[in-house]
Amino acid sequence: MKRKGLPMRSGTRESKASASSSSGRSGWKRQRIDGGRRPPAICCMIAVSANTRHAFRRLAMKRPSIAVAATLALAIFFAIISTAFAASKSGPKASREAVVAQVGDIPITLKAFYAFISQLPDNVQAQALSNKTAFLEALIQRMLMLRHAKESGFLATEHVKMQMERARREILIGEALRRIEEGAKPKASEIRAEYERNKAKYTEGGKVTAAHIMVASEKEAKDLLAKVAGGEDFAELAKKYSLAPERALGGSLGEMERGYSKRTGLPEIIEQTAFSLDPGAHSGVVRSVYGWHVVKTSKKEGSKQLGFPEVAERITKEMGERNRQEAMRKAFVELTERYKVKRYYENLK
Repeated sequence: MKRKGLPMRSGTRESKASASSSSGRSGWKRQRIDGGRRPPAICCMIAVSANTRHAFRRLAMKRPSIAVAATLALAIFFAIISTAFAASKSGPKASREAVVAQVGDIPITLKAFYAFISQLPDNVQAQALSNKTAFLEALIQRMLMLRHAKESGFLATEHVKMQMERARREILIGEALRRIEEGAKPKASEIRAEYERNKAKYTEGGKVTAAHIMVASEKEAKDLLAKVAGGEDFAELAKKYSLAPERALGGSLGEMERGYSKRTGLPEIIEQTAFSLDPGAHSGVVRSVYGWHVVKTSKKEGSKQLGFPEVAERITKEMGERNRQEAMRKAFVELTERYKVKRYYENLK
């Protein structure tokens, strides 16, 4: 007996008869129900599935690790289905949970349904909780697709094997990166120590009058720093050596308020350094995306010291990012040495 809505095997009378009525096209994607019109429930399932796929795709474009999360979500979904199937064989235990749907001999419990929703992106979860019926239909659709795929032997196809191997690699890479990042998180004591060492940096309001010299290399900056420390005139050194737009002004940035860098494009690190210095003091070598700098503050007024609770989150983020970058750098140096990496850039032609 023909199963309604399922693709027919080629070579049968039914498939040949169908071929003449569908212009020679057959197969799962082209099958239609009810004379070519999808019932409302099926339309709803397809719409929900499409929205979910688009949400995963948008997130994956923003960050590669999200793609790994999406793959993990699908893996967990398959685990949910396997658990549901096992529950169907366990008798009394399954009866203790409310069943919201049944696909053949596999029950979908309320617990499995919410587990499915919990693996979706946050914005899709909100949609699911406000439209549970539609997302239950989406879950049923996935179970139907999964059973159909397994019974059709898709796991043995080269295409599926390749996709599963790719997903496996991405999951392993994501886990390796996650563990490095976890190990780089700053401890509470380190965050507090960072605050105590750099209290002058964590202020708000006020004004400073400052100047800076920018050069192209760290060595040049260190040479200039030695000249400044030796008492040479800062403005004259800026006019002679600086590559910054303020060169003709002796490096003068004039009077700055908080947020000056955001309004003008000045590197934020220069503003932060200027506010952290006492009047008359100069910095060490400071690096920005444009080059290496030496900063001097000549006047400072009206700054308010921020307490640790006010800046703890900011320090945590700053330290976390620095630690992460350093941990990644060390990891790649170590792994490059361990696995004897060789590069043949000349063959990239």
